[in-house]
Amino acid sequence: MKKNAIFHPKLYFKYEFYKNNIKLFYYSNKLNHLGERLIEHTLLDINSFSKSQINEMNKKQYHNLIIYINRQERVMATYLKKGFKDQYLIVKSSIKLMYLFKQDFEDWFANYKSTLAEIQ
Repeated sequence: MKKNAIFHPKLYFKYEFYKNNIKLFYYSNKLNHLGERLIEHTLLDINSFSKSQINEMNKKQYHNLIIYINRQERVMATYLKKGFKDQYLIVKSSIKLMYLFKQDFEDWFANYKSTLAEIQ
C-alpha cells in the first residue's frame, strides 16, 4: 500500500496580535492524558488578520480532515479484507476520534460568528 504524507488537521479558534505578528491558537491532533485535544499555537508573520481568514483556514482544514477520514476508511477496509485484525482495530479507534473532531469543526462552523475570539 502506497504511503502518502499525512497532515493532521487543526481547528483554529482564536487569534491575538502579538509583537507585530498574529498568534493563532488551534486544537491539534495531539491528546492529553484525559483524551482531550491539546491547544497549541503558531505565529504568523503578518500584522493583520480577520475572522473571515480564520474561517477560510478552517474550511481548508475541514477539507483535509475529510480526505484523512476517507483515506483511513479505505485503509481500515483493506485491513479487514486481509484479516489484519489488530491493525484494523487501531485504525478503527483512531477514526472514531477523527469523527469527533469532524463534529467539532461542524459545531465551530455553526457558531463561529459568536464564538470566535479576537484579543487585542
